[in-house]
Amino acid sequence: MDLLAQPRLDTFLRRAVAGVLLAWAVGLVLAEVVLQVAASAAVLLALVLAARRHLKLAPDVRAYVLASVALCAWQVVSPGLALLTGAASGWPRSSRYGQVLDSVAGAAVACVGTVGVPWLALAGTVAAGWLFAAALGMFQNRVRWPWEPFAFLKLNPGRLHENFGTETSPRYAAGGIFFHRLRFAHGAIAALGPALAILGSSEVARRRVLAGAVVLGMLVSIYNAFARAALGAALLVSVVALLLLVSGVARKAGLGLIVVLVVVVLASPAWRARMEKAVGNIYGGERELAMTVGWGLVREHPLVGVGFGNHKSAVLARQGESGITDLLATDSHNLWLTVWAETGLVGLLLTLAMHGLLGLALIRRYRAGSLAATGALLSFVGFHILALVHYLPFHSSVHLSFALVWGLGLCEGSDVLRTRPASR
Repeated sequence: MDLLAQPRLDTFLRRAVAGVLLAWAVGLVLAEVVLQVAASAAVLLALVLAARRHLKLAPDVRAYVLASVALCAWQVVSPGLALLTGAASGWPRSSRYGQVLDSVAGAAVACVGTVGVPWLALAGTVAAGWLFAAALGMFQNRVRWPWEPFAFLKLNPGRLHENFGTETSPRYAAGGIFFHRLRFAHGAIAALGPALAILGSSEVARRRVLAGAVVLGMLVSIYNAFARAALGAALLVSVVALLLLVSGVARKAGLGLIVVLVVVVLASPAWRARMEKAVGNIYGGERELAMTVGWGLVREHPLVGVGFGNHKSAVLARQGESGITDLLATDSHNLWLTVWAETGLVGLLLTLAMHGLLGLALIRRYRAGSLAATGALLSFVGFHILALVHYLPFHSSVHLSFALVWGLGLCEGSDVLRTRPASR
C-alpha cells in the first residue's frame, strides 16, 4: 500500500507546485490577493516537503532559507518586544502584520521548486500577462479611465485620473489591472530581469523575439506610469544586462536604443516636469522629511525598533513635532532605514544577511550558466536601486513579484528556456 501511495503523493506534489507557481505568475499582473494566496500555498507546501524530509537544498540555498525564516521570526516577535520596552503603544494593523509571511516567500519558492518547475508554462504566462498589461497601460495613459470597477475589487479609479500632462494634451498615469502606478511600474522591474535574460541568452530566435516584445512592453509601461525611480532602475538594469549578456554590435545597438529612450524621456514635457521635481523631493522635500523622521525613530529605539508594521503609528504619535502627513508617515522612503526603524538593529542585520546570502547564491548560479539565476540577479539589482527611495515590502504585490523571481533563480532546470530540447 505504501509503495502505491508514494508515487501518487509525488505526482500530487508536482501538480500542486506547478499550480501554485502558475497562479503566482498570473498574480504578477492580476491582483495582490492572488499573489498572497499563492505565496501562502507555497509556504504550506514547503513545510510539507520539510516534514516529509523531501527537501534537498544546496548549502547556499539552505543558508538563504534559514536567514529568511530567522527574519520572519524576528518580525513576528518584534511588535511584542516593542510593547514591552515602551517603544510602541499598540499592535500593528493586521494587514501590515500579515506581511511577515512575505519575508519567506522567496525561500518557499526555492524549496518547492526542488519538486520541479514548469519553466515554459511560467514564461508563457508571464509574457502573455505583461503584454496584456502593457496594452492596457497604453490605453490608461491616453484615455481618462471611463468605467467604474466593481466595488468588491476595491480598486480606486481616481489614481488613473491623475494628469501628468496638460489640459490640452493630457497624459494619465498607467496603473495596469492594479489601478496603481507604483505597483504597476515596480512589478515591471521584478519581471524585467528574466525577460532581459532570455532576450540576451536564449539560443531560440522566437523566444528572443517574444522576450524583446515583453521588455519593450515593460519599458513602455514604466514610462506611462510616470514612475521616476522605476524608469531609472529599468534603464540601469538594461545596461547591466547588455554588459553581462551580449557583446559587439548587439551591445552597441542596445546601448544606442537606451540613449534614444533617454532622449524621448527628456523630450516629453510631462517627464521633464517629473525630473525637475525629483531633486527637490529628495533634498528639502517629502522624501527628506520622511527619512529625517525615520532617523528619529532609529535614534530613539536603535536595538529593537518600534515593531514590525508600526512605522506609521510611531511617526503619527510625533506628528505635532514633525508636521508629517498621514500618507507620508507610512514608511521612511528607504528600505534599510524603514527596516531599522521598525525592527531595530537585529532586524537590519537579519535583512542584510538574507539579501547578502541571496545575492551570493544567485551570482554562483549565474556564473554556472543558469538562465533563471541571471534573470533573478538582474531583478535583484533593480530591487536595490528602487530600495534607495522606496520601501518596497509595503506593497505585497511588489514584494511577492520579486520573491517569485528570486526563488526561481535558485531552482534547477532553467536551461530549457535557453536551448532547443534536441541540443541538450
